[in-house]
Amino acid sequence: MSLIAGVLPAAVLIAGVLALAWLGFASRKLGWSRFLVSVVVSCLLTGLLYLLAEMVFHWWNASLPRLLYLFCALAILGVQLALPQVTTSGTRVHRRAAGVVAALVVVLALACTVNIAYAQYPTLASLFSPPSPEDDPLPLPSAPRSDLPAASEQNWTPPPDMPSQGKVYRQQIPGPVSGYASNPALVYLPPAYLADPGAVNLPVLVLIHGQPGAPADWLISGGLTEMMNSFAARHQGLAPVVVMPDLSNAGNSNWPLCMDTTVSNSATYLAKDLPAWVQQELGAGTAGPQQWAVGGYSFGGTCAAQLAANYPQVYPTFLDIAGENEPTVASGHEDLLEIYFDGNEDSFREQNAVDRFKAARYPDTAGIIVVGRDDKVYAPEGRTVYDAARAAGADVQLQQLPGGHSWQVWKAGLQQNLDWVCTRLGILEP
Repeated sequence: MSLIAGVLPAAVLIAGVLALAWLGFASRKLGWSRFLVSVVVSCLLTGLLYLLAEMVFHWWNASLPRLLYLFCALAILGVQLALPQVTTSGTRVHRRAAGVVAALVVVLALACTVNIAYAQYPTLASLFSPPSPEDDPLPLPSAPRSDLPAASEQNWTPPPDMPSQGKVYRQQIPGPVSGYASNPALVYLPPAYLADPGAVNLPVLVLIHGQPGAPADWLISGGLTEMMNSFAARHQGLAPVVVMPDLSNAGNSNWPLCMDTTVSNSATYLAKDLPAWVQQELGAGTAGPQQWAVGGYSFGGTCAAQLAANYPQVYPTFLDIAGENEPTVASGHEDLLEIYFDGNEDSFREQNAVDRFKAARYPDTAGIIVVGRDDKVYAPEGRTVYDAARAAGADVQLQQLPGGHSWQVWKAGLQQNLDWVCTRLGILEP
């Protein structure tokens, strides 16, 4: 059952409105002056939340839909109106219980509006029973061979007992060259890989999550397993091996920028350590860079552009979904330079995607840059990346999808371009 459209979210929002109206009616004995004080306090607390969240602690960025602050103010008002119902001496038990329930319903309605805005939990199942990786170890081929031809619909015949669906596994991918510290990655293996004998030399799609976020967001909010299994069902069990690395630097408070910096060598990890491990251990992506693509949303979209610009010989195909025009930190560019580059602007510019596109030619690179139609912050930045990549000779497209900076755009950005990616990767014919 959907949590972002249809009957259930509508019912929750209607219940929230009714609960707030009942609380207002039940508080009528307190008088209009007390009610107006509650309204003023709600506005002040919401304004304080705005200042703390966006000016002081930078809990979220400017892409937060401003309408959510209105819903937050209404929720704070509801809680205030519920307090007299609960705390006033002599109030009957059922009245106290009704006040508690009404306040909870108002807060639940606020949570529902936030979820509708970001589509973080698209269904009840994604909230209460989210998809998770297999508990079994990653099934590695006994002897991966680098001389196998790249798997495609033309040279692959599925065996009769091929599994009907692919699976996701949790796997630690080491960083011997970069020294990068990483939490376990998630790896999707399609039915053709799990078949016996399998199409071992499949292409590889590296997908990077947002910030805040984790690889599991691709499963919970992005529906990646279902998306890939659906694609495989239409193409003889073939789909890319999808690697979803951890880009939190094992929980480091200073996240990597998909650059090599004083914090970590995350670019080397993603461009050298990860591909080497996949080729050696999985026997996938061994036919050359034409079998490799990188994509991501928000922070991950910025990373995808970074890797495409700095390592076109590794990732000649990229999908930048609502990324920035350069890596940022909430405290500003000067702090970014101090934290990651010892204050050296030139060191930053040497790796920044837009600057790299301006300094070199990319005739073999192709990419799609996806922006949300209602995303007033990231959409203009995506166009900047598009203009720079196009001027550098890359074969790029700019797509505008309905929605803002949310999973409505991020999920569709991958789903609607999966055929294009797989054509580039050689599974489908051009």
